[in-house]
Order: sequence, then C-alpha cells, then structure tokens
Amino acid sequence: AKIAQLYQQAVERNHWKAMHNLAELYLRGDGVKKDTNKAIDLYMQMVKLEVPLGYYDMSVMTQRGIGVVQSDKDAMMFLLRSGDLGSPLAQTRLGNIYIYEIKKTKLGVDYLRCAAHQDDAKANYELAAYYKIVDKNFPVAMHYYQRSAALGDIKGALFVENTFTKGDLGYPKNMKIAADYSHIYDQLSENPELRFPKIVKDYPLPPHPIQGYHADKDINWKPTGRDDDY
Repeated sequence: AKIAQLYQQAVERNHWKAMHNLAELYLRGDGVKKDTNKAIDLYMQMVKLEVPLGYYDMSVMTQRGIGVVQSDKDAMMFLLRSGDLGSPLAQTRLGNIYIYEIKKTKLGVDYLRCAAHQDDAKANYELAAYYKIVDKNFPVAMHYYQRSAALGDIKGALFVENTFTKGDLGYPKNMKIAADYSHIYDQLSENPELRFPKIVKDYPLPPHPIQGYHADKDINWKPTGRDDDY
C-alpha cells in the first residue's frame, strides 16, 4: 500500500515508469483494490505522453480484451506505434509476427535487428533463433546467442553450452567452450543482473566447419568487431 501511495505521488508528476508500475498493482490488486479501469487509465496517460511502453501495454490489453474491447487491429496499431517510438519489446514482438505469421521476413528481421542493436537480450535471442531455424546461417545464429548471453539471457548461455556439448549445428564437440558457457550459465543463475561485455574476447567461438564465421560471406572472412559485421 505504501508503494502504491508513492507511485501515485510520482504519477501526479507525470512519471511514466510510476504509471506503468502502479497499473500493474491495480491489475493484480497488490496494495490497492483491483481495478482494471484504473490500470487502463494509467496506460492511456502514458500514451498521451507518447511513451513507447504505454503503447505496448495498451497493445497487450487490447489484444487480450482486458478492460477494453478486444481488437486485433487496434492491438497491432498500438504495437506498431510502440515499435516506431523505439521500444525493443514491441520491435521484438513485431519481428516475430512479421517473420512467422505474416511471412514478411525481411521486415521482421529488420525489427528484430533494430531491437537487438539496442542491447536487448531477448531480441538477440530471438534473432539468433531466426538465423538458426529459418535462415540456417549457424555462425550468425551463434553470434547472437553469444550476444544474448553477454546481455544476461541465461537461455543464450545454455544454448551455446549445449551446442558444443553435443556437437550440434555442424560444430564439433568442444568441452572447453561448453564448460566456459556452463560457467556463465551458473553465474547468471546466481545473479541475473550480471553482464559479460568482453564475452567475445574472453570466450570466443570458433568458425563453423562449413560456413565459417558467416554463411553469406567468403569462407576466409573474419569478424572485425564493427557493428555491421552481422
């Protein structure tokens, strides 16, 4: 209740994070009486302030029909606006929608890449999954799994570990690499806030035996460390 009171004070000063957090309390009924309408009002305040997360929140509510009339069209419009304003949450969702549902792959990859380059761990993981499942560009997939691990995604570390433990995706088994990423997994299990900014240097990945470091480039190409490498 005290937390809700403090959030309310911040809301009165147009603090959008407080609006989001207080809305969550109203949806759950934590510290306040459960009130979906008040949550919607707070999300709409965020929308009026042009806050990307407000549009994303309204997209979720409209998609599910919670507190508002269910509308896939309106939900998509909220989501698109959130993505255009730079929300990696929205861009990741849009990327997956365009790739796997609407089948506009290039646009979907552009959305995922935009979110991933904002150092969003989930976006990097989803981009890795695209390159593994759809594009079959395994070294690029591994680059993004590695990057997701560096940004704190425990699943990214686990995927790299399992790849070299089992010898998946055409890579030979490498127990040294598997042990390194198992250690990263353990550290993230204990402290999810941990990050590994030097992971490429400290725990490098080898080239793929057939695809090298990038299936769409010359077999002798090596990453330079620039943002446009991948």
